[in-house]
Amino acid sequence: MRKLFLTFGILFLFCLSLQASASAEEKVVASIGDQKITLSDFTRLTGYLDKDKQEMLEKNPSLKESLLRQIVQSIVISDIAIQKGFAEKPDIKEQLDYFRKSFLANEYLRQDISQKAMVSEGDTMSYYETHETEFEVPEMVRARHILIKAPSSASEDEKKTAYEKAQNILERIHAGEDFAQIASEMSDDSHTKSKGGDLGFFARGRIVKPIEDAAFSTEPGEVSVIVETQFGYHILKVEEKKDPAIQPYEEVKEKIKQSLLQEQQKTKMTEFLEKAMEDAHVQMHPELLTKTE
Repeated sequence: MRKLFLTFGILFLFCLSLQASASAEEKVVASIGDQKITLSDFTRLTGYLDKDKQEMLEKNPSLKESLLRQIVQSIVISDIAIQKGFAEKPDIKEQLDYFRKSFLANEYLRQDISQKAMVSEGDTMSYYETHETEFEVPEMVRARHILIKAPSSASEDEKKTAYEKAQNILERIHAGEDFAQIASEMSDDSHTKSKGGDLGFFARGRIVKPIEDAAFSTEPGEVSVIVETQFGYHILKVEEKKDPAIQPYEEVKEKIKQSLLQEQQKTKMTEFLEKAMEDAHVQMHPELLTKTE
């Protein structure tokens, strides 16, 4: 998190124009001597951040205070550095010039070149129709289970005792007792016990094979036989099944749009960079970077 704010602070130092004084109606959120940072300054500058970082600040208001402190500390220290003549040092000036050019290049690519990428409704629909397999949802099962532990390292007597316990539980279920209630009382699976043994929905290949086989071969509302795995003995109750399906277009439209937009932006940037380098008559000799005398 500290590294994240440091990045914000550096960005703001490039952008921030501090006021020597603020009008009476403006709220000053920080001051460094005669320099003022108003609420409108802070709001304007956080608007330069990408959407994810802006959402992070809105969801965690306390981060705004940390960010403001980071900005103020950076300004205070940079002012000291300027007073000490650091800004006039050749190596510092060289680095600042490099940072400035790098920042300008990135912003130009982001604001001018990438903004030319456009994705229409027709583009997203066409992709959806021609890439249907990407949106296939496999057969899914939702089940509950009760585990009676009997690891592979357990003795025969221990396994026998565990199996008998599982049999007793199965009899209680067949007698009409609530499966979820028994799971919350008797199951040795600490992850699902508090949820009445609920495993949620899962597809084939997402759970140990014996449980998978039992779940997919048991009808909704039915309870399986006792199933043995390397963890012990399980009893399953299948709650619901979903047939294989294709995700509806409306559910995946935005995801497709963002993917196509990123591809277009990448293509436009590549084309622009290649032409810009050619127009600038660039010549590079990377072999000299590793050449030994």
